[in-house]
Formats: sequence, C-alpha cells, structure tokens
Amino acid sequence: MRASLAIAGILAAAALTGGCASAIERTPVPTAMAAEKASVPNIPGARFWADEAPKDLKKAYAENLHGVPKLGASAPQINGRMQIDVLALSGGGSDGAFGAGVLTGWTARGDRPEFEHVTGVSAGSIIAPFAYLGPQYDPQLREIWTEYKTDELVVPQIVNGLLGGQALTDTGPLRKLVAKYIDRDFLMAVAKEYQRGRLLTVGTTNLDAKRPVVWNMGAIARHYDNPEAVQLFRDVIVASAAIPGLFPPVNIKVKVDGKVYDEMHVDGGVTRQIYVTPVNLPFKAFDVLYPKPPNRRLYLVHNGKMSPQFGAVKPNTFQIAGESIGALMLYQHKGDNYRIYRMAKDAGADFNSIAVPADFNHASKEKFDLEYQRALYEEGIRIGKAKEWRKKPIDVPDDGPARVAKPKPEPAVTLPPDAPAAPPVDPAPSDTEPAAPKPPVQPLAMERVSEIETSATQ
Repeated sequence: MRASLAIAGILAAAALTGGCASAIERTPVPTAMAAEKASVPNIPGARFWADEAPKDLKKAYAENLHGVPKLGASAPQINGRMQIDVLALSGGGSDGAFGAGVLTGWTARGDRPEFEHVTGVSAGSIIAPFAYLGPQYDPQLREIWTEYKTDELVVPQIVNGLLGGQALTDTGPLRKLVAKYIDRDFLMAVAKEYQRGRLLTVGTTNLDAKRPVVWNMGAIARHYDNPEAVQLFRDVIVASAAIPGLFPPVNIKVKVDGKVYDEMHVDGGVTRQIYVTPVNLPFKAFDVLYPKPPNRRLYLVHNGKMSPQFGAVKPNTFQIAGESIGALMLYQHKGDNYRIYRMAKDAGADFNSIAVPADFNHASKEKFDLEYQRALYEEGIRIGKAKEWRKKPIDVPDDGPARVAKPKPEPAVTLPPDAPAAPPVDPAPSDTEPAAPKPPVQPLAMERVSEIETSATQ
C-alpha cells in the first residue's frame, strides 16, 4: 500500500512517454492456449493457477504435490482429527516489519504452532519461508526487516523508468540480499519440511495472462542440487514483491511444446493481497485430502492498517492518482479478508486476523525507513506477545442482542356445519369504557403467510 504514490507516478509517466525508450527484448508465451500448457522445465508441480477450481481435487494434488507422502502427516491429532494451522502473510511493502515482529513476539510467548501451510504475498513472500522453517529463523527476519535501508535494497533509476524502462528502481541489491539468506542449504531445510506433508506457497501475478499464480516452494526446494531451482526459488520471492512500476518484473523461463519462452511475473498483490487456500475452492472441498475432515485454525497477518487514514490530498496528478490507488488496494485487502472470514465461518474453521493498529502513528520518511521499520517491528513483537487476534474482520459488527420472536396468532377454529350456534351473551353492566373489539380471526392461508413473515424477521 505504501507504494501507491510511486505506482501512480509510473502510470502517469508511462501514459505520456511510453514510446520514448527502446523496447525491452523478451520471448513471451504467444497465446492464452500456450500459457495453459506452459511448465517450468525439470521441476514438476512448481506452480499452478490460483483462480482455477479443479474438477477432481484429489487427482490434481496427486499430480502436483510431488514428494509429499500425505498432507498433514506431521500435524497433531485432536480427538482423532488433524489440527491444520494456516499462516497467511499479506503484502505491505516496508510494513512487512510488522509481520516479522508478530512472529518474533509469538515465539517469545511460547505457544506459536508449527504451521501446516504458510502462504506469502509480496512483502509476505519474504517472511513466509522463514516463518515456515520455524522460530530458529526469527533472527534472520529481524535482520532483513530492521537492518537494511532503501539504498541497500534498491537503486533509483528515475529517468530510465520515466522514459519507458521497466521500473523506477533496479532491485539488484534486493536480489543479493535474498541470495544471502536463501541458498542450497536453505532449500534443503524447506524440502525436509515439505516431505513431512507441510506446504509453503507464494503468490505472484502472471502479467501476460492477468492471472494469479501459486508457487509450490516445497516442490522447487526438492531440487536443491540444481542451481536453476535455487535461482527459481529466489526469483519467485523477488517477483512476488515486485511492485509494478516501482520494482522491475521478473521473467521466468517456461516450456511449451519443447520451445522456451518467458512469463512476466509481478507483485502477487496485484491479484490478491492475502490467501489461505492454494486454489479457488471452499475449505470443505479439501477434506478429501485427509483421512477425516481436519480442524482448521487460520492466522492472517496483515502487513498494514486495515482502516482508512485521513489526510488532505494535494491537488496534483500524482497525489490524486496515488491516494486513489492506495484506497483501491486497501479495500481489495479488506475484501480478501472478509472473503476468508466467510470461508472460515462456512467450514467451522477458527478465524484469527491481525493488522497494524490504526493508532500506530510513526511516519516513514522514505521507502525503507529503518527508524519506522524498527518501531513497527517492536509494535509487532508487542502484539505477538499479547496475541491480540481479532475473531472477525474490523468492519463486521459484534453480535447484537438476540431478537425476541413475535407471538404467533392463535389458529382459527372451524366448527362442524351441524354444531349449534352459541347463545348470545348480554354484556355485563359496567361503569368503565367498553373494551375495544377483537380483530377478526385470520383465515388459514393468511395465518401461514404470517408465520413465514415472522420466521424471516427472526
């Protein structure tokens, strides 16, 4: 969200100067049909479309989850059912320091679970692999999010970006940072956990196809002896965090009918800010992958504020466009959060959500401001220790008092045709006002309508 101004600037500049620079050479997948058949060479099951709903989920998982004996094989059992804990880490740029702090504070609290599935988008993709491997990697998270300032992560190339280049910055330093922490040994550790039935997935956006992609990082990690697999693991993380316009996209090589092409991948937050299932299906559809329907606990970490922040907008093009895009991304984020909440409610899953508090008032002076990030990291630690999880989205009101059912009308009494008529009764003398006449008895059809209306309002 914090990159909205930069994105807006790029969009405006690109519209005005798009033809001023020479085109960047690439060999894109030629058609949508070819894109459907494209695969990563020598790494089966590396990725799949996130917006697809496989007709036979069990078969699709058997074909794609190479090297996994059984999902949840290492999960704890509660009353004979697996306990599946899912951690989802959202985008948020430098606000990723918050998620790193939450995990560190949760570790200090002493009840952080071993997650059976960890997902990451954008900034969350940089946190996700370390969160997946467990608390022993908390120090690396602290270093990544509190020790590197802007000029140690990106190199400005404003003129090139404005004159038709790929972005306003070069992410060479960021790539070196990712390579520093993610090497062959790191992939070996991920592969070991993957073989226990645990999943690590990262979301990107295939910009050619305009579709979300989920990368099975465990399947990639199984090929840790292949330098291309190590590089692909790194490329996916950088691609997921590649804010369009600000950071350059990542081209990933694929094969279609024996020919090599490339796909352009950018920030996973372009298509969804956070997710908890690899493909677009309700939780109950995944029950077929387990011996019994599992217990599910969802933990959503939103790296940013989930409430709009007021600020007077300067009347210039970049400010207006930037704040508009920022609002768009905020409400996309809120929409993803609510959709997951409804999924959890429908499946009886335990929903837990956390975000940067609305009253966190430290200001960031640059894209990666260490003072700001360290303060946000410490706030994450505090919240992680306190375990301040929300049980529903911020916009969903608390349950109000239960409604009192309206009394049903007494049923009409139908007398047999030969029953004697009741004799008239003379009214008793009284000094008071006469009672109001009773309403006529409703016919049976109207009585049924009344029951339906009463039920609908309860």
